[in-house]
Amino acid sequence: MGANDAADLRKLADDLRTLLNEPIEIAADRNAKADERWLGPTAEHVRGELATRKARLGTMAGELDKEAANRKDKATGNQPD
Repeated sequence: MGANDAADLRKLADDLRTLLNEPIEIAADRNAKADERWLGPTAEHVRGELATRKARLGTMAGELDKEAANRKDKATGNQPD
């Protein structure tokens, strides 16, 4: 990382927030016909695990945003006086 540290961290935070969007949509199975839906205790368990992981990634992303804000306030690299 260098002069773009804060921007890189914000991008990483955004990527973390969206990482599980597609698997959650697949697990939700909203577009499937009623007789083709993914049902049962295993399906509910997987959906719950995905939600838990997404929450954890959101927390991590928030911490990255905080770090990005700190780095924005600090000079990086060689800058003339």
